Amino acid sequence: MLYTVRERKGNGRTIRERLRGGHDLRREDEGHVDAVEERAGLSRSDVLKGVVLAAGAASAPATLAVLRPESGSAAASPARDRQILNFLLLLEYVQEGLYGHGVRSGSLTGELARLANVAGEQERAHVAALERALGASARPRPALRFGSVGSDPDRFARAALELEETAAAAYIGQGANLTAGAIADVAGIVSVEARHAAWLRDLAGRLPAPRAADRAQSADVVTARLKEVGYVVE
Repeated sequence: MLYTVRERKGNGRTIRERLRGGHDLRREDEGHVDAVEERAGLSRSDVLKGVVLAAGAASAPATLAVLRPESGSAAASPARDRQILNFLLLLEYVQEGLYGHGVRSGSLTGELARLANVAGEQERAHVAALERALGASARPRPALRFGSVGSDPDRFARAALELEETAAAAYIGQGANLTAGAIADVAGIVSVEARHAAWLRDLAGRLPAPRAADRAQSADVVTARLKEVGYVVE
C-alpha cells in the first residue's frame, strides 16, 4: 500500500505527515524500521528475494554468467573494467526497461507516475554513459520481460525499489575493483540510484535513509537474483 502525505501548519511552519489509514508514521525510528526490514528479508543482501513475475520464472541467459565480474581479488585492469561495466550496464538496461514498462502500462498515477518518468529518463542517461565508456565493447541490449509488474502500482513500486537498491549495492561492491578512470565513469551514477531508492522509500512510507552506510552486494549475488526474477529472457 502506498502512503499519503499530509501538510499542515503549526507554529509558523509547514509540517508534513505521512499517513496510512490514519496512522501517523512520523515517530517510526530508524532502528525499528531497520529491524523490521531485516526480519522481512528486505536488507541490501536480499533486496530481490521473493519478487515473482506473473509471466513465470524464465531462465536467464548464459550471457549473465559470461558478463559476471569475478568476485575474487584480481588487480584492476582495463579488461576487468570492461567486464564490470558490462555487468553494471545490464543492471541499467533492466532498470530502464522496468520504468518504461511501468509508464507504458498506464496504471501509474500521481507522484509514482512522475517518479517513473523522471527515473526512467535518468536510467536512459546511465545506459548512454556506460555505452560511451565501453564503446565497441558494450554488451548487446538484452530482451526483457516484466509480465504484469507494471499493472499494479504497489507491485511496480516494490519491484523498482528492489532494483534500485540492488543496483546501488552492486556499484558499491564493484567500485574497488575498477581502475581510477572507470571509477570516474560510474561515481556519479551510484548516488542517483540511491536517490531513486530514497524517493521510492518515501512514497512507500519507509525511512528514505534507514542506515548510516549501505552494504555492498557481490556480483554473484546480484546475478543470481536477476536469474531468479527472470527479467532478462534473451
